[in-house]
Amino acid sequence: MAIDWAAVDWPNVGLLSAFVFLAAFIGNVLSFRSRLAAGILTALLFAAIYIFWTYYLHGTAPVPPVKTS
Repeated sequence: MAIDWAAVDWPNVGLLSAFVFLAAFIGNVLSFRSRLAAGILTALLFAAIYIFWTYYLHGTAPVPPVKTS
């Protein structure tokens, strides 16, 4: 199955990638070199950032909708 690269919502991909980078950076700083703790903190931080962005900021900074064909 081929991917239609023109149909990818690139701003949404970029935004979520930035969230993951931020969560990973903070998780690694707070984990004190423990890989398991860094992974858990990163997952929790990403979930918190994503939920805040998607559900709390209604009308101020919406995530672009997913396009379906």
